[in-house]
Amino acid sequence: MRTRWRARAARMLGGGPSGRVHYLVSPAGHPNYGDELIARTWLEHLARVRPDDEVVLDCHTPGQAALLLRGAHPRVTYVDTLWRMIGLAAENARPGPVWEWCAHAAVTLGAEPRIDEGVALLQRADTLHLLGGGYLNAVWPHHTALVTAMAALARRFGIRATATGQGLMPTAETAPWEALVDAARAFAVFDTRDRASFEALAGVPGASRTGDDAWLGVDCAVGAAPREPVPDAGVVLCLQSDLTEHFAGDGRTGADAVAHWARRVLDSWEVPGAAVTVVEGIPGKDRLVYERLGERLDGARFVPFRDLWHHGVPARAGQTWLSTRFHLHLVAAAAGAAGVAVATEPGYYEVKHRSLLDAGSRWTLVTDGDTLPARPTAGGFTPERRRAAVAAKTALAGRLYPPR
Repeated sequence: MRTRWRARAARMLGGGPSGRVHYLVSPAGHPNYGDELIARTWLEHLARVRPDDEVVLDCHTPGQAALLLRGAHPRVTYVDTLWRMIGLAAENARPGPVWEWCAHAAVTLGAEPRIDEGVALLQRADTLHLLGGGYLNAVWPHHTALVTAMAALARRFGIRATATGQGLMPTAETAPWEALVDAARAFAVFDTRDRASFEALAGVPGASRTGDDAWLGVDCAVGAAPREPVPDAGVVLCLQSDLTEHFAGDGRTGADAVAHWARRVLDSWEVPGAAVTVVEGIPGKDRLVYERLGERLDGARFVPFRDLWHHGVPARAGQTWLSTRFHLHLVAAAAGAAGVAVATEPGYYEVKHRSLLDAGSRWTLVTDGDTLPARPTAGGFTPERRRAAVAAKTALAGRLYPPR
């Protein structure tokens, strides 16, 4: 039966030589630099070790993902089945928790006929892989449905389910968290990127901690040549306006507090605007603070997301970064740049940035808008700590997809 399903799935997707289907799930396509980097990293890894297998990337914005990730794998199809399933559950007010209904819908053709073709493909996959990131937590508790649906498929059809590089902090409320932990028991591997997330999964047989998934592709990310070089002694800003509601300092909150804090830091370090480069991790969201700094950044360079994506992160030793974005911290520190990580959301960004400090980043961590740090000079990761982080993630990738 499984052989016949695999053959039909291969025909549906264009008929790959191997007949095997690897089904990836990711929040790619937003776009968000970190999510896109992780998706591209895994697709390129599979292109090296599984070039003849079919790959499906299930993401919430498949059209944009297909554009951003084109060329990453020779046999990839972009769909939105699981993400749309979550939306349809809410739209139609399905009875019971969304994660329970999605678990049922994933294994039941006809439960939501509008996505039956996608559900049929899910049921014929050989492997299911939930790519890493920070989207399974109290900020987005409905995303628990991704895990329960994959667990239901694993239990019903014997499909090997894995998750890698997951950040689960802050954990969701009792009901979605208990559902997530129960579902995680059906995964052959449920890998995490930080200590708190790993400890929260105590008792889950497949739990592990190998760091963020971006480590698998960081060598390519920091080896890229940016279109507009940044001065060696310059300061690079990546400062977001989203998820800043709880960031406060000097009587301000939100994006205003982030902008005011950045101004005070640049002033205290005596950095002129012409020595500043601003990079955009999420288009639009990371431009607002730059605009609010106004004349303070006269002469500064602005690197929009599209340039960052196509030409690489302009990071190297000798620079100083101020970053609220976790993955820009990871990549810049891996390149040897010194920096300050700014946690704008307590219990969420703080845990993310601390996971990099635990892995060896020598950046300073700031959690409020009143602290003015000294300009750091220690650099980012040492070559040894960077190699260790890459090796841990590479070893996990080898377990998930052994080269033939």
